[in-house]
Amino acid sequence: MPEMTDKFECLVQGLLNDEYGEVEDFISPALVVRLRDNLLARLSAGEMSRAGVGQNSSFHENNEVRRDQISWIEDDQSNADEEIYFRLFWDFLAYLNRTCYTGLNGFESHYARYGLGSFYKKHLDQFKADSGRKYSIVLYLNDLWLAGDGGELVIYRKDDQVSVSPTGGKVVFFQSDKNEHEVLPSNRPRMSIAGWMKRN
Repeated sequence: MPEMTDKFECLVQGLLNDEYGEVEDFISPALVVRLRDNLLARLSAGEMSRAGVGQNSSFHENNEVRRDQISWIEDDQSNADEEIYFRLFWDFLAYLNRTCYTGLNGFESHYARYGLGSFYKKHLDQFKADSGRKYSIVLYLNDLWLAGDGGELVIYRKDDQVSVSPTGGKVVFFQSDKNEHEVLPSNRPRMSIAGWMKRN
């Protein structure tokens, strides 16, 4: 699949050159719609829960830090579109191991929905007591996102910061333990799948 390999390489080169990789139209518009429908179905069924901060015994809700809703996606379920999603990012993980010798062996992800005014303050994606997460990867599921809709992802780099619009089909890739980032307040419902490539 040369086209997808090119997209993988674009993410890697972006990370190496600019501290983050970004690819528009990483997946087809039809798959964006189907994954968004999955998220909305979970929302309607009451399966999206308030996100928190911390891990295990230190986990707690904190509305001053984040106000999104999430639903974890299991890799062993039978939803065809989620299987496509997992297969694609496991292929990317294998590509990273093959070309960059990253030694990755795990991948986890969840749907995320930000309601009106929701945000996630500046943070790292790696837990203090668990250094397993190495790379963060976000797939956006939004429809016709406009400049005034807010909800940008701000990635803090060594010397500056960059703002990324959450356009549907776009993927953003950066290091979980190196780049602090935040989600700015959203002026309309904002949907995505957040994933982490791990080394256990």
